[in-house]
Amino acid sequence: MSARVLAASPLIRHLPAPPLRAFASKAMSVPMLLSCSELRAKLGQPVVVDGSWHMPASGRDPLKEFKEDGHIPGARFFDIESIKDKENPLPHMMPSAIQFASQVGALGISNEDHVVVYDTVGFMSAPRVYWMFKAFGHKKVSVLDGGMKAWKSAGYSVEKGDAVVETKSYHVPTLDRNLIREYDQVLHTAKLYQSQGSAPSLVIDARPSARFNGTAAEPRKGLSSGHMPGAKNVPLLELFDQNTGELFPDQHLEEAFHRAGVDVSALKTPFSSTKEVVLSCGSGVTASGLYFVLEKLGVENLAVFDGSWTEYASRPESIIVKGDQ
Repeated sequence: MSARVLAASPLIRHLPAPPLRAFASKAMSVPMLLSCSELRAKLGQPVVVDGSWHMPASGRDPLKEFKEDGHIPGARFFDIESIKDKENPLPHMMPSAIQFASQVGALGISNEDHVVVYDTVGFMSAPRVYWMFKAFGHKKVSVLDGGMKAWKSAGYSVEKGDAVVETKSYHVPTLDRNLIREYDQVLHTAKLYQSQGSAPSLVIDARPSARFNGTAAEPRKGLSSGHMPGAKNVPLLELFDQNTGELFPDQHLEEAFHRAGVDVSALKTPFSSTKEVVLSCGSGVTASGLYFVLEKLGVENLAVFDGSWTEYASRPESIIVKGDQ
């Protein structure tokens, strides 16, 4: 991956940086999911980040919406299309630790800050930003339940224009490779399922069922739809309320996985035959939503297939099956 240090986004007007402080890791518990009322009571304390992202075909520009439609007061925009490995042709792959530290510091975030991430859909791309911070060892990060949709519904104020932030020094972190899976690892799992009918890794796919089953085309040209042998399908859109943007209660979430043939309770036992769960989707964004939900439900040994279906379906050696899981 690239180790280039990139300049800060022109969207942000910067104030002078404070003197460099020694980095001290202070593990402090924060809620994974924060309500709008809880955030409003804390405004000015956590660093609020808009992590909105939309499929290219949607015609939506999240940066433009941030400035013109408004954002939560004090928020800054985390650009998934900028804070990525720019030398990798796959979409928004994980950047290097040096690049992440440079660009996150330019957003006015330090290693010790409590980061609260939201998006304009509710629970779509914010978990991707959450997962990125987690993978780089950030101790205090939360997702705003319902995002901007719930914030506006509550009648809370927004502000427009560019973000004004004070640049901070973000100590270069260490990427936790346990939270990421690469193509060769996922292909190995697919081959085991094809030849033996089982594998120690379980792949769960967040794409809509029609793309997973192969009855609908992929939005990216040239890619076959379908899924990996042995994969299960839990569409992310079924895990949050489309009207309010808020995540469904835990029981509803567990039932959604159960319908897909995934026993969440069994995954939490040390005797489970599944030793790890790998989350996939189209390009690694909504897979991070499944990561967040399963972590919230108490499942450990989770990882995101960063290249996801875009990488998998583009490789000629991949095994692709269609039909019901």
